[in-house]
Amino acid sequence: MARKVFIIFLAAVSLFNTALLYSAEPLDLGGLIKEAKENNPEILAAKSRYIAAKARIPQAKSLENPSIGFTSEKIPRGTLKLNKTMAEDRMLSINQAIPWFGKLSLKGKIALVESQMFAAEYKQKELVVINAVKNAYYDLFMNNKEIELNEQSLTLLKSITKAAEVKYAVGEMTQEELFKLNLEIARLSNVIINLREERKVKETRLNTLLNRGPEATLGMPDLAEEAYFHQEIKSLYQATLLNQPELIIFSYAIEKNRYAKSLAKRSFFPDMMTGIVQRGITAGTIGPWDLMLSFTVPLWFWTKQRYEVKEAIANLEEAEAAYKAMQNKAFSETKDLATRIEIAKNRINLSKTNLIPILESSIASSLAAFSSGKGDFMLLLDNQRSLIETKMEYYKALVEYNMNLADLERTVGIDLREVKK
Repeated sequence: MARKVFIIFLAAVSLFNTALLYSAEPLDLGGLIKEAKENNPEILAAKSRYIAAKARIPQAKSLENPSIGFTSEKIPRGTLKLNKTMAEDRMLSINQAIPWFGKLSLKGKIALVESQMFAAEYKQKELVVINAVKNAYYDLFMNNKEIELNEQSLTLLKSITKAAEVKYAVGEMTQEELFKLNLEIARLSNVIINLREERKVKETRLNTLLNRGPEATLGMPDLAEEAYFHQEIKSLYQATLLNQPELIIFSYAIEKNRYAKSLAKRSFFPDMMTGIVQRGITAGTIGPWDLMLSFTVPLWFWTKQRYEVKEAIANLEEAEAAYKAMQNKAFSETKDLATRIEIAKNRINLSKTNLIPILESSIASSLAAFSSGKGDFMLLLDNQRSLIETKMEYYKALVEYNMNLADLERTVGIDLREVKK
């Protein structure tokens, strides 16, 4: 009898897993990441900001627009008859402002660095969205595993209940024990219903990251049940320094403020205004012409240019301090996530190699003993719960491992999936 019940249980679990396998197409994480890069609105907006910033570089290096004017002098009082003026009193002028040497070059360098900052922000937004996609994917995977494990538990309980009903009919089991079984079945059924409702929310979250319709159908996520990642913390620190977009943005801020400081120092030097005036433009012949050259005078330098330089120096010092603070924060996050990964790996290995095999063996023995009339019903139920809870902890540790690795990739700024122990 015990062997028969156990075979029924294995067959039911196998059928359930087969149905789950063919119920939906597998959901490829790599394809989702590619789709997010191409369609996520936040990424597209960051890309557009970067393109706009690049377009400002040639603008910053260009001269201001020249001014062209027409002047008619000595117009008779009380009239607007321009033809009454002398030919040499009708003039066409062209004026051009020319900043001091090096100013335009520095403005171009500042604009270039700003565009590089926007490029880093674009990369950062990609990393943030990819991280969100990965975490949503792992969250959905965990939801599926919770449904699957609770379905397996429900199948087992129904098998036990059938054997218990036979025992109850012959007086070998109390009504209270049978009631507990049915109560557990009802509780698990409700848990499964709630998990299926939660899945809809998780699917919507992932769909919105991909810029799909919120109710678009998603397949079943799959996760490799291995935890291989290991890398020396010093190499992770180095990778963070070289690749984290936020740190790169802060380093560009230092460079930008250095150029701004040099530009502020050049404000002590005068800018020029040049102009050419051509007279007699309506006489049919080229008349005399005038040449104009003027300079701006930084007369109030002790209240203007002097404090422009002070401001630039303070901004540079602030940027250097902010970079150092960001570096410390990045190193702290890197160490924290690397430690979390190791802890998750230990939990995975413990569950996979020790706890689950022991509990699977224990529940098989308890089921056989119960079916033969020698086992303890409560022990069987406790073993069944322990097995499901342990499997849940195993998959939680697997998901935490992958989530922490995804967070570490976002912090470091590169894909760490190919780095194996």
